[in-house]
Amino acid sequence: MKSKILSCSVLATLLLGVALLHAAETMIDPKAKTTDKKQVVDSMTGYRDTLLFYTFAAEKAVFVVSIDNKSEKFSMTGKLYVFAKETTAEGFEKWINNQHSDGLFPDVPEPVATHDIPAASFSLVSQKMVEAIKNENFGSFKRYDVEFKIEKVPAFGEIKIKDFTDTASVHIKI
Repeated sequence: MKSKILSCSVLATLLLGVALLHAAETMIDPKAKTTDKKQVVDSMTGYRDTLLFYTFAAEKAVFVVSIDNKSEKFSMTGKLYVFAKETTAEGFEKWINNQHSDGLFPDVPEPVATHDIPAASFSLVSQKMVEAIKNENFGSFKRYDVEFKIEKVPAFGEIKIKDFTDTASVHIKI
C-alpha cells in the first residue's frame, strides 16, 4: 500500500512539474497585431535577399527570416534572437538597422541568445511573379510575391514560435 501511495505521489509530482514547465512557456506569434514586422528587400548596392524582422517587444526577442534571391527556389533560413530584459524599442530599431545596412549605430544591444530555426520548419506555399523591374544601375529583376509557412519550430528555453503563414517580396535578377 505504501508503494502505491509513493508511486502516486511521485507521479503527481512529475505531472505538476510538467504542467509548471508548460505554463512557463511563452508563445510568440509573428502574425499578432502587437508584433512589429519589417521587410527589407534592398540595400545601397541594389536588391538583396529578403529579410523579415518580427519584433516581440514584451518578450525581448526578434525573429529574422531570410529568403534567398539567387534563384526561384527561394531558400529560407531563420534565427530567433533573445535580448536582455532592459532592451528598449529604440535599441531594437538600431539593432535591426545594423543587420541590413552599413552599421550606423555603434551602441546597439547584443542578443544574449541566438537560436537557429531548423530547415524542416520552412516550406514554400506559393510564388507569383508580379512584375519585371529594370534598374539602370543594378540590372533587370523579377519581383515575386512569395508565400511561406513556418511550423513545428521546437521551443527555445521558455520561447515557442507559433506556426504561421506569411508573404514577402523577393527580387530575382534576370
